[in-house]
Amino acid sequence: MSTPKQNPMMVKAWRATLAELAQHNRPVEVVPVTDGGVELPRIRARLLSADAGDGSLVVEKPGSLKQAEVLTKGVAVEVYVITASTRMKARSKVIDVGWFKLNAKTRVTAVRLQPVKGIASAQRRASFRVSTSALGMTAELRCPEWPEDRDPFTMRVLDLSDRGVGLSAAMEFEAGQQMEGKIYAVHVPLPGEDESLDLEARLVRVIDKQAEANGVTLGFQFEFADLNEQRRVERIIQQFSAHQQRKQLQRMRGAG
Repeated sequence: MSTPKQNPMMVKAWRATLAELAQHNRPVEVVPVTDGGVELPRIRARLLSADAGDGSLVVEKPGSLKQAEVLTKGVAVEVYVITASTRMKARSKVIDVGWFKLNAKTRVTAVRLQPVKGIASAQRRASFRVSTSALGMTAELRCPEWPEDRDPFTMRVLDLSDRGVGLSAAMEFEAGQQMEGKIYAVHVPLPGEDESLDLEARLVRVIDKQAEANGVTLGFQFEFADLNEQRRVERIIQQFSAHQQRKQLQRMRGAG
């Protein structure tokens, strides 16, 4: 069976984007895949090197993420590159795990990936996203580095999905940018539900709300500890979404 030819424009866009991300050690998403083809929780990690010749990659193996422990030699992965204008993915496999010299003083644990295959457009997987801006929901945000007696941030919940949460915060845009890339403990009480969300999330987007003084929108991506936690959150969000949809239908019928 012949190997499908790669779209030259897609390959060119992939190489250019990866070179830019590697230059600034920006993150990509690595999805380990079992022998049976089951995707494990995504790992958001810095891209340390992208070989312009053979297309091999070196990606940091974050010691703080339990799900990164599965990145061992021989593990198949999918690499997702998602920027403001680009959504691409490709297949690869872990060749080796070892030290990577980040600079003259710092070494980090990293995985070397074989030259990628199957570069293609990556569409977002459908997720259960609920607009919560009219529900008056709030979330508490705490940084693991803070002392125990420090009060958490309280922010308004704008939307919620099985992959992350959008929060509205009364702060300067520059302050939000300083938080970007960091992991926080997030507590989200769900109105009308017996369960709440308590898990870690990484700040991946900061949007300046021009119409509001000292206001920003913060986009957080959940950092699942394992596949069980990911499935549990998906179930909770699906139930919450269905509950809100039923309530909306009841209101519409009552108004009619």
